[in-house]
Amino acid sequence: YKVDLNVLITEAEKLLSSGSLPEENELHVKLQEAISAAKEATSAGIPVMETLKSAKDTLTKAMENYKANQPIDLKINTEEVTQHIDSKSIFGINHRYAFNGYGTFDSKNMKMKDEFVELYKDAGFGSIRYPGGTISNLFNWKTTLGPKEQRKKQIHGFYNNQGQGGIAPNFGIGEIATFADEVDSEIVYVYSLGRGNAQDAADLVEYLNAKVGTNPNGGIDWAQVRADNGHTEPYNVRYFEIGNEMNLGGEDGTASQEYWTKYAQNKGVEDAYIEGGTIQITDRYTVKEEDWNKTASQSDGSPNQVRYLRYANINPGGEYKDGKIIDDSKFRAMEKGVQVKVGTDGHLTPWTVVEDLSQSGPNDTHCEVDYSTGAIKFGDGKNGKIPTAGNNIYATYSVKRDGFITVSKAIKDTTAKINKIEGTKHTANVYTSYETVGFINKMEAKNAEQWYDGMTIHPYSDHVDGGNDANAFYDNAMKRAEVSGIGKVKNKMALLEPKGKVPVISEFGIYNNTEAQLRSQTHAIYIAKVLMEYVRMGSPYIQKHCLSDWYSDGKDSLGPTQQAVIQVVKGADANTTTGEGTFTFFSTPSAYVFKMLNSGFGDNIVKTEFSEVPTMANGAETLSALASKDAEGNLYIALVNADRERDRNIALQIEGTDVAGNKMTIQKLETDSITAANTPDEPTAVQVTEDAEVELEGNPIINLKKHSFVIVRIAKAVEPEADKSELQAAVDAVAGLNEAYYENFDVIADELAAANEVLADGKATQEQVNEALTNLEAAKAELIMKDAEYGKVDAAIAEAEKLNKKDYKDFSKVEEAIAAVVRGKKIDEQTEVDAMAQRIEDAIAALEKADVPGKPEKPEKPGKPEKPGNLEKPGNPEKSGNLEKPG
Repeated sequence: YKVDLNVLITEAEKLLSSGSLPEENELHVKLQEAISAAKEATSAGIPVMETLKSAKDTLTKAMENYKANQPIDLKINTEEVTQHIDSKSIFGINHRYAFNGYGTFDSKNMKMKDEFVELYKDAGFGSIRYPGGTISNLFNWKTTLGPKEQRKKQIHGFYNNQGQGGIAPNFGIGEIATFADEVDSEIVYVYSLGRGNAQDAADLVEYLNAKVGTNPNGGIDWAQVRADNGHTEPYNVRYFEIGNEMNLGGEDGTASQEYWTKYAQNKGVEDAYIEGGTIQITDRYTVKEEDWNKTASQSDGSPNQVRYLRYANINPGGEYKDGKIIDDSKFRAMEKGVQVKVGTDGHLTPWTVVEDLSQSGPNDTHCEVDYSTGAIKFGDGKNGKIPTAGNNIYATYSVKRDGFITVSKAIKDTTAKINKIEGTKHTANVYTSYETVGFINKMEAKNAEQWYDGMTIHPYSDHVDGGNDANAFYDNAMKRAEVSGIGKVKNKMALLEPKGKVPVISEFGIYNNTEAQLRSQTHAIYIAKVLMEYVRMGSPYIQKHCLSDWYSDGKDSLGPTQQAVIQVVKGADANTTTGEGTFTFFSTPSAYVFKMLNSGFGDNIVKTEFSEVPTMANGAETLSALASKDAEGNLYIALVNADRERDRNIALQIEGTDVAGNKMTIQKLETDSITAANTPDEPTAVQVTEDAEVELEGNPIINLKKHSFVIVRIAKAVEPEADKSELQAAVDAVAGLNEAYYENFDVIADELAAANEVLADGKATQEQVNEALTNLEAAKAELIMKDAEYGKVDAAIAEAEKLNKKDYKDFSKVEEAIAAVVRGKKIDEQTEVDAMAQRIEDAIAALEKADVPGKPEKPEKPGKPEKPGNLEKPGNPEKSGNLEKPG
């Protein structure tokens, strides 16, 4: 036993000498004490077995604790970029128009509620999905335009559930766009394939993205409609999902999201979704225009009732007049041959479709069909019988419906037309909501892969076991995060990535549970854990479901209310059926995950790798990391410690950059327990904290508390502003040069341009400034100046050489001027050279003729008056009067 203990002591001393923990650390001290006690036990003359055993146990435990707190290395290669993201919009949220945006919209003032807006801004969501998920599948955007009183109620995706009726369209497409502008979120639009068609989709793109007057498809100028509704400029929406989860079946109206596709003739639902086709509806109940619930759609016994064919194509509108869209009377919403029956289930009586009820009697079971809208009109008891109150109204009809490919073409083609007309470069990314392998394979088989850019995937956790056992629930949630939350996406990625398509995560989270723990730190850690992987998998935006829902312990047809990141608390006068009344709001820890990511993250994801990743008892990994850098060189490292029992120290090993001198700040989402949560009474019990900024001396060690989420920001050291005065002076000097003076001025052009760029660059370093100065001066030294022109000098000298100096009294001035000529001057001294020529010319001009020897002057004759000097001899006008007459 003593031998074993000595071996253990040696291992312990080696561990202690590693210096993994500082000497003042409690675990370092305890290990040191355990080593001393063990040495003392082995040094006794006759060791006592119990003492040896106790010393060994203590030392073993001290070593385990020390090892558990040794830093785990996280290598971060800042030079290896693995993914490019749009950090401004990627971290978003799914919101729903229904019930006044689940209580967040003020229908009286027609704007989002201020308290809610502040919480939204605090989370900083970069994108917002609208009109929602299932709730969007039968949304008719055109009927949410204009004044509130002229809008029409919308249809719930599960319209036939008990008590479900039409939904007030207060929070319409104009309202979401105004809100998105206010909070700087990008809109992700879910197009309602359950109700729409290619023309309607093209109109939507024009409404959202065209400038007024562009009108790419003719007809109604939808951009003008937008402008008349208060938004002149385009919204520039670039992401479109075609339907929501339309591969999910069940009973139409209560659970299915297949809608008309399940009634397609001679093809399956998947093919109908992809390519559309003719659908055949046989004896299915008709509906009120603004309420598709079966009970509500029964006859109420009133005159002139109108019912609609559920899956007729919506009329696109033929005219825009006085702020209203007028139906196109020539449009055909369905095929001819509609049949109508009235009665109770199992006892239906056919009614006759006529052209004009005015010719029908009071007992005639007649009705009219409007083939432009899908409306069925009944009589008033005088002209046509009134269906008995409580009777169902059924119809048999066929409709040609557009599928994914046709709708996608309409979206992309309209975008291309807008770009061509406006000279813009808008993109339209179209994603399928049909989350099946069959869709991927069939699009390839149909040679139609260019019509989809990716697949929306909603990788919910599936049910998490554990119930009210918080620890069990937490552990199972972390495991479900990997198996379902991440695993489902990886499975689709294997098929999408080789085709150049992306997974699009527009809903995710823990589902389908109603435990209060969903509002706690547990869900926040789940979200952070999976979200990092979604970024790495290339999702262009990542949107949690959902933004808001009622604070309750239950769920509705769309799922548990606890999963909302902002909880909506009902006031005394509030109505959760309509979303009207007074509500208060509070954020959950899940919202803070988005707050931290949206407060700053880089567009360039860089490679990270842990030296080891400890696991939980169920095999779930406890550590996750995502690192990015921005254009300024700042580094962001998001870290998750999912271990609910143990803190971890993470030693950042940052490669490719020296962080010494850089400033570090750390945002933390830490709680004392995994069930810590905010409540209506304590809405800020859980908060994000931030450590004081510190200057790094080298790579830091980050302490990750158990069940925590942390973002480390290492700001690139800001260099002092470069001194550009010498460079500016050099540039000014070059700018003052006359290009015409040089034989090779082009040699300096590039360096001059480079120097000006450095001067204009507010981020230029001193090193860059110095280099630009050196290069400019070197180029300047290579300039070759042209020689001065000596032509005038040479001409003047030549003129002087023609003269005989003996003929002049004093020729010395000319000789001096010639002697003063300096050769070799450059063109910038041309004035001096010209002055030399001028001095020679002036000296020549000043010469005086010398006297002729041996010829004395002849005296004048006396008595004759002197001739006037200014008179010329007649006949010789050129001879000056001051010349003497030859003697």
